[in-house]
Amino acid sequence: MGKRRIVLGWVCLGLAILSCAAVAAPRDITFEKLPPRDGFLDIEVTTPLARIILSEQGGVMKSAFLSFAPYGSTVSELVPGTTTNVKTFARQYVADAVFPFALSVNGEREGRYQLIDVGVDEATGVFRAVFQGSVAGTAIEKRYTIAPDAVYTIGFELSVNNPTAAAAQVQMTVGNYVQKAGGLEITYLFDGQPGTLLLARESYQTFGGVGLMDKQTVFFLAPGAGATMLPTFERTASGSQHFGFAFTAEPQAKTSAKSMLYGGRRRFLLMQEAGLQALDRPGVGARLMIPVIQFIDILFRATGNYGWAIILFTILSRVLLYPLMNKQMHSMAKLQRLQPKMKRVQERFKDDKQLLQQRLMELYKKEGINPMSGCLPMVIQLPIIFIIWRAILYAGERIHLSPGFLWMPDLSLYDPYFILVILTTAIMIVQQWKLTPQTGSDGAPGTKYFGYVFPVLMAILLWRFPAGLWLYYLLTTGAQAAQQAVVNRQLARSDRLTAATSEGDLELGDGDDPGRSPEGS
Repeated sequence: MGKRRIVLGWVCLGLAILSCAAVAAPRDITFEKLPPRDGFLDIEVTTPLARIILSEQGGVMKSAFLSFAPYGSTVSELVPGTTTNVKTFARQYVADAVFPFALSVNGEREGRYQLIDVGVDEATGVFRAVFQGSVAGTAIEKRYTIAPDAVYTIGFELSVNNPTAAAAQVQMTVGNYVQKAGGLEITYLFDGQPGTLLLARESYQTFGGVGLMDKQTVFFLAPGAGATMLPTFERTASGSQHFGFAFTAEPQAKTSAKSMLYGGRRRFLLMQEAGLQALDRPGVGARLMIPVIQFIDILFRATGNYGWAIILFTILSRVLLYPLMNKQMHSMAKLQRLQPKMKRVQERFKDDKQLLQQRLMELYKKEGINPMSGCLPMVIQLPIIFIIWRAILYAGERIHLSPGFLWMPDLSLYDPYFILVILTTAIMIVQQWKLTPQTGSDGAPGTKYFGYVFPVLMAILLWRFPAGLWLYYLLTTGAQAAQQAVVNRQLARSDRLTAATSEGDLELGDGDDPGRSPEGS
């Protein structure tokens, strides 16, 4: 009873610690007014994923720097014409660059804008910045909004107050860049189908937006519902490509148009949330990951923490894989025990390959072992494990936005104290030392020691893997070690029963009658 109370106490303590980890505060959006540049005020907005520069010089976006880079990716500047220092975040701008959300009215470009409102709503955490200006006597207002739960998306609302009796033609820039081989490409969305060619107006019904894309990043502006916008494209004298939207501002009226900018990594699920799933065509591997990521996200929403979500997901996956793992471990253990006999057969018939195979098959049949039975479960498990591994990496942004877990402030980054790495490596070594059947001197030279070297080598090579992935690997390794211990206990019990039966047979002897003494024979 005392031991049970101690175990129960440790379990309760662990649950209390994990519960405290689930209530950590999420990351917020902040902003800073930068020193004026050429008399214009710039606002730097910092989100958990990016650092954005909004400027009074045209009320435009001058930088969208992806400061968070999931494992396997790099930081990146998305705005053409801007170069950002990855260490100091200092920006350099091309002299003739035309930045996103720049406007022209009837061919006349705008000048100075004034920042009239900026802040973060205390109740919702939504950032807002409002710029006002005028072009050719037409009053312009630009409103930017960034929600704390929005991943890579920025809301933009444009209001044009045309006091004249004639309609005004308004053009808004999305990008102005020089095409490079293998780099970003201008991508349009017509009738829900992406393409790199600008179609004639009469050849499509709906226009879904325009932007820049490559294999890693997306910078795409999509018009909001009800907005009547048409794509524009022109080549400048400097050789750059200038593209964006055009619409008509009604005479003596205020015309408003909403749009949404997606500026971030090329992730199907994140783009799907933004309504831009048509831009991405995930391959087979990505499509297999999508349900896994969605299920982990469901667990996250239920628990409020990705640490808990990964723990629950690991438990469920190990339950599903238990029969396969159990069969594999039994088969591998039996094969290990059969190694000495197999080695003697191999030495005896080493000069006759055909007879060697025949004798080995007879040995397998006699011992009731199928040599392929241990491989098939592993063949089935490997794709599942790989998909789970890729899914956790693929969900890096979501994990980064979630609260920290235990001593780890961010499960999408590496464990700051390497505790998970050390624990996982220690369990693997103990499993090899205490739980894995050994063949002694009959094994291949170095095989025994490789089981100890491999975990250490893996820890050295993969120590910068995301902590969430190491958490999953720690739990999986621990579950495998526990299951191996159960299998070893089952096999040991079976051996004892077999030995006891054999001893009973020897005591009786062949043909002896237990009811008669030798003298009475």
